[in-house]
Amino acid sequence: MWQLTAVDIATRVAVVQLVVGDKTAAVAALLLDQLKKTLRKHGITLEGVLTDNGPEFVGKAFKTRVSELGLHHYRIPPRSPNYNSVCERFHGTVLQEFYRAHFHRGRVEDLALLDKALQAWAVDYNNDRPNNGDYMAGRTPLQVKKQLKRRIRQTAA
Repeated sequence: MWQLTAVDIATRVAVVQLVVGDKTAAVAALLLDQLKKTLRKHGITLEGVLTDNGPEFVGKAFKTRVSELGLHHYRIPPRSPNYNSVCERFHGTVLQEFYRAHFHRGRVEDLALLDKALQAWAVDYNNDRPNNGDYMAGRTPLQVKKQLKRRIRQTAA
C-alpha cells in the first residue's frame, strides 16, 4: 500500500490518495484529476506540479495527463529533499495525527474504510485544523487561501 500526496505550496491544501499495489504513472495521473477537482472546490487553479523523480512521475501516462491538463511539470533535482519539504512535512503530520492514531485503535482489515477515514481526516486538515508552523501561524489552509485572495485583490486595485 502506498500514499500519493499533493500539497499546494501557497495554502497547504492537501490531497491524499491510497494506492494498493504498484504506484504507477497511470495511478499518479488519476491523482492529478483528484488534485485539480479538490483545488477547484477551494477556488484554486492548478497550473503546475512539482514532483520528485519517482517512476510514477516520469512515466508516459503521467506525462500525458500533465500535457492534457495544460500543466507545467517541474521535477526536483536528485538528492534534494529540501525542494519537497512541504510535502515531506505533511507526511509527518499525517503519520502522527492519522495513521498512528488509526492503527493504535486496532487492526485494519478494510482498505476502503481506511481510505474513507483518511479522506475525512484530509477534509478536517484542510478546513478546520489549525497548523502551528511558522508559515501557517495557527491558520487552516482555507484561512490562508482567503488571506492570499484578499491580498491579491488589494494589490490589483
